[in-house]
Amino acid sequence: MLSLGIDIGGSSVKVCLLADKQTHTARSSDYADPSREVLIDAIRKAILRLPPLIGPSTPIGLCLPGKRASDGYSIERAVNLPCLDAWRFDALLAQVFGFAPETYAVLSDVQAAGEDFIRAHKCCDRTAVIAIGTGVGLAVFDDGEAIGIGSRGIGHLGMIDIGQLGEHDALAPDGAKNTLESYIGARAIEAKFPAVQSTQLPEKIRTLPMDDPTMAAIVRMIRVVHAIYVPKQIVLMGGIGIALKPLQNKIQTLVCDGLTSMANPHWQLMCADSAYHAARGAARFVS
Repeated sequence: MLSLGIDIGGSSVKVCLLADKQTHTARSSDYADPSREVLIDAIRKAILRLPPLIGPSTPIGLCLPGKRASDGYSIERAVNLPCLDAWRFDALLAQVFGFAPETYAVLSDVQAAGEDFIRAHKCCDRTAVIAIGTGVGLAVFDDGEAIGIGSRGIGHLGMIDIGQLGEHDALAPDGAKNTLESYIGARAIEAKFPAVQSTQLPEKIRTLPMDDPTMAAIVRMIRVVHAIYVPKQIVLMGGIGIALKPLQNKIQTLVCDGLTSMANPHWQLMCADSAYHAARGAARFVS
């Protein structure tokens, strides 16, 4: 049976086709603040890199950022991808394929990525998954089952105010001061290294000292999640999460220094091992 996962991120599109126990993945070129036309073109080009097996009966799992509208059929507001605002999901998919898919489901990238990671790593008990990309999202799972967070959203962790960590206030793309996205969203990381190509950013992130505001924000973010959700595992997902993998022991040590006694004393910090967790998780969700 075929199923297709489409992960629409703030800077690129990733897709995954599951076909007869084989997994095929592809991604688009990078973009910044795309129009609807540019986004449709990016999705199409990513899909064209997959085997030509997709038709109207192929189930599609669609991951998009932002707050879901009350009618459930569109995004009310996507701070990091505003072209999605008020764009009906069925209309978006019809423009991509030239036909209306018979079956599709919409879920957040962090939920899809979390389910894929938990399945691969057999995580048990409570797992908090933090996706760090253009935005910063949160999903929490109990024995692999996602628990509800908030209204029409999975958990907009990036909007939490963590205070001024450097000499000046940090501004997020939506104008908010000193939120997590002000420090660790992809736009903030790119601004920190303005002359560096996107492919070189992971290496640059790993050179930051542990007292840098970016690292301090990551530590503070994890401590907030501990205090609220008391997870056994915390998983850092997304491109930045993958980049931080060589530093995960150092980060865990800093988090534990003075961590609330309410936290699980046996917790473990983990990092993603694939850029396609969300696309693969979305494909599995509808398979």
